[in-house]
Amino acid sequence: MLTVLAMLSFVMTAVATIFVAGLHAQTDMDQRFQAQQNARLALTSIRHDIRTSCMAPQVYATPSSSTALASGVFGAKVVFASACSAGVATSNVTWCADSSTGAAPFGLYKQTGTTCAYNNGVKRADQLKTNAVFALSTTSGRRPEVALSFPVDANLSTTNGVYTLSDTVMARNSAASP
Repeated sequence: MLTVLAMLSFVMTAVATIFVAGLHAQTDMDQRFQAQQNARLALTSIRHDIRTSCMAPQVYATPSSSTALASGVFGAKVVFASACSAGVATSNVTWCADSSTGAAPFGLYKQTGTTCAYNNGVKRADQLKTNAVFALSTTSGRRPEVALSFPVDANLSTTNGVYTLSDTVMARNSAASP
């Protein structure tokens, strides 16, 4: 009888171990899916803001900087003119990648105005590996384009599992670059 009890406890321990491993895998998969889905929804929303911007967007190195970056350089903040009057922006929408610690994971925030930060913006996505996710591309005779790259990873302690969403969106309502 003691032998049967020992074998049963061994089998039950193996079953419990497999069950726990399955739960961990399910939790990891759910976190990855949620982070990827939020990034896809944020990309859809930012596409709309880019396409309806009435002036050329401006990209900045950090959420707090006020000096625009050169064409093709990735930054952490982008400002779109959401309303214009006589060629002047009357209201703006700002997107930024920021975190409370200044290190990964970063969140993607949207805010009205020209400033943006983690503590007062609306979080649209999270678990970004970097905050350099926006780049403005200006080519003579063409409308400006904004390159977007959202590297998402729900588990930053591993190197695998990075899901990168990338797109380049033309600012259709902006004037062509001279």
